[in-house]
Amino acid sequence: MRRMGIAVTLAVVVAAGCTPVVPRPTVRFAVLGGVYYSARGDTAVEGALVEASEATLRRAVADLNRREQVDFVLVAGDLLARAEPVSLDRARAALDDLRVPYFVVLGDYDGPAPPTAAAEGPAKAPVAEAPREAAAQPAVEGPAEPPTEMPSGTAVGRRPAPHGEGGVSRSTVLWAFQGHGIDGPQGYWVRKVPPGVVVVGLDTARPGRRAGHVNPQQLAWLDATLGNHAGQMVVVVAHHGLVPLHPLDEGEAWSHLMVDNAAEVREVLERHPNVVLVVTAHHHLAGGRVAGRIVYLASPSLSVWPMAYHLVRVDREQAEAVWISPAPDEVAQQALERLLASQTLRGVFPKGEDGDTACVRLFGQKKMETYRLPAIRP
Repeated sequence: MRRMGIAVTLAVVVAAGCTPVVPRPTVRFAVLGGVYYSARGDTAVEGALVEASEATLRRAVADLNRREQVDFVLVAGDLLARAEPVSLDRARAALDDLRVPYFVVLGDYDGPAPPTAAAEGPAKAPVAEAPREAAAQPAVEGPAEPPTEMPSGTAVGRRPAPHGEGGVSRSTVLWAFQGHGIDGPQGYWVRKVPPGVVVVGLDTARPGRRAGHVNPQQLAWLDATLGNHAGQMVVVVAHHGLVPLHPLDEGEAWSHLMVDNAAEVREVLERHPNVVLVVTAHHHLAGGRVAGRIVYLASPSLSVWPMAYHLVRVDREQAEAVWISPAPDEVAQQALERLLASQTLRGVFPKGEDGDTACVRLFGQKKMETYRLPAIRP
């Protein structure tokens, strides 16, 4: 009888749209996405002011260090404009100046070959990964375990970088950020972060391809990991989008900004009421929406106008996100001109001033947004 009573109570709670009790401590963090860091500033990324990337990243780090209430920083992919040794080393050095922990997921540019539309072609089945036992995950919170293979430092299938310096492999980038979320050879991870939050990083990038994907092994790991942390609030970070934020996301024009099996990923996330927020950065716009019980937040790019990072605050009742640009006005103006010259970003809007206005509004109008979280039982 007692078990039946518990089951009935849980059914009533779910029917009422409430989630089971999961503590929601107040947490404040920043999101850096689309940095496209280039130590030389000689790499072209459409719509991005790559030549200002080093100064902008340094300004963002300095700005965050002046803030008293930031618990951690999420680097949500596309840290690099080109995965070359000097840029990787200097981007890592800039992030190491942060006075709070930072955690990294990789984007499609953080590997040996930046993605191109020509290379996309028909979808290919992802290479199977050796499944990671979920039971082994608590060890993630201890000392990091090195990758099973040492990075080669040699890229395959990309044009050599200027000055004769070759690119680096994806394994090298993963190795460089061991202990910053990443633990071992995989790009997905879990970390417990004060003040009592679990951060889960997903690896949605596929080398040389634009659209994201989460393979079955990672989906199974995600499901088990969320279950292992059922009593704690979870924030998920990924590079590619998991819900459409604009009508173009559901068509050909911007489909590459999404995870191609996003519905499968959301189904796993929705099984777990401890998941409160999912942060992504591949859209390069600041916006979000509530889908099901979860807030899906897209953060702006640090190198694409408005050249900003997100400050996020989550408490018991809501999530609030405000973007802040560390770029000087004249640099931000250059970035705006670069945005309006982009075929991929500006070109999807009608020609003329109305199209310019629509583009600018989409990428920069949501300076601050507040999202109500589903009710929880007292």
